[in-house]
Amino acid sequence: MKIRMLVTVVVLALIAGVVYRTQFVETGDDKQGGGDRALAVKTVAVAVRDFPRVIELPGTLEAAQQVAIIAQASGTVLRQHVQEGDQVRAGETLFTLDARPAQARIAQSQAALTGARAETAEAAKKLERLAPLMQSGYISQQEFDDAQVALESARARAGTARAELESARLDAQYTQIRSPIAGRVGRIAIRQGSLVQAGGEPLTTIVALGALDVRSGLAEADWPQVIAARAAGKVMAEVYPDSLGAAAQQATPARGELVFVDTQIDPATGAVPLKVRLEGSAGALLPGQGVRLRLLLGSLADVMVLPEAALQHGQDGTYVYVVRDGRAVVQPVRASHTLDGQLVVEGGLQAGEAVLVEIPKRLKAGGKVTLEGARSGEKPGKAQP
Repeated sequence: MKIRMLVTVVVLALIAGVVYRTQFVETGDDKQGGGDRALAVKTVAVAVRDFPRVIELPGTLEAAQQVAIIAQASGTVLRQHVQEGDQVRAGETLFTLDARPAQARIAQSQAALTGARAETAEAAKKLERLAPLMQSGYISQQEFDDAQVALESARARAGTARAELESARLDAQYTQIRSPIAGRVGRIAIRQGSLVQAGGEPLTTIVALGALDVRSGLAEADWPQVIAARAAGKVMAEVYPDSLGAAAQQATPARGELVFVDTQIDPATGAVPLKVRLEGSAGALLPGQGVRLRLLLGSLADVMVLPEAALQHGQDGTYVYVVRDGRAVVQPVRASHTLDGQLVVEGGLQAGEAVLVEIPKRLKAGGKVTLEGARSGEKPGKAQP
């Protein structure tokens, strides 16, 4: 009985030793980054170069010159000379209004002006006749003053009639509604026979061809550096279609110049309004289209640059895995600028060091690694050219 119990105890001890050894090896190896087996990793060398300093913003395209056509005289539309989408020259007639009311006013004003002029001439002659009598004392001062007042009143009526005549003539001219600029006719809101009111809703719009502006809003925190860049010279910009399609990504950006930055915040958006004027032809860009605006503010000299995929995020901040002495070492870094999948990092890296861009699931901090494509026996530590 005692022998059987002794054998049982020995067997249990052996099993416990095997389990302990297995667990110790596994956990111990894991803590050391996977034991003696090195993981193949993909890396990129830390580049030191100049990096563009940009601000990216959403924007909206609008015509650089666009005019709303509003009637300056009331009347009925007798004729519509253009259609939507037509190209017109500066001064070309767009609409003709009924001119008969204006012509009637012209005739009425001319008659009133003729009468006022006659009254003025009569009052002037009367005053001329009374002047010698006043000097001789045959009439009173009151009679002479009344004659002067009558002359001034006649002259005032003549001036009023003259102004009414000019106003009527202007209204007659305004019955021919012309385009102030060359461009393309937009949507027409009225048709022949419609009654329009002076100063009412726009009849149509004329959009100048070619020139486009980008309207956008700048964050308050970015305003000082944009103003400083403008003080140093022209600030150029690139404009991309606001689309994720392949064609939009490969499209050549339109270029322009920052021509306006406001000096106060728009209370509706909380941003500082700005405007970029595009250079030359805008290609496939159209007014009203959403775009991505990239302000070019210069460059950062001799900074460390890595792909965004290399940056990792942890509870203590951002870091990268850098290969040193054949192991993946955690190196805390700080990213300051990013552009087109590349970012500027600061802290603890050297030019040419190999940094992991794809992190294996089994990788542990300090684990052994080998660079993909490295020859057998080659010591990892620098990215392969």
